[in-house]
Amino acid sequence: MRLMAFDYGTKRIGIAVTDPLQIIATGLDTIHPNLVIDYLKKYLLTEQVER
Repeated sequence: MRLMAFDYGTKRIGIAVTDPLQIIATGLDTIHPNLVIDYLKKYLLTEQVER
């Protein structure tokens, strides 16, 4: 499964995920803090994330 990481900035939150083997992480998106929960709900419907 994939791992997800967050980079909290002053105006945006960066989101990165690993490949399924957890070897390399890739930037997924940068999101306004008010939109993060909705974005994650949609993403997690299509992808499995372990942590």
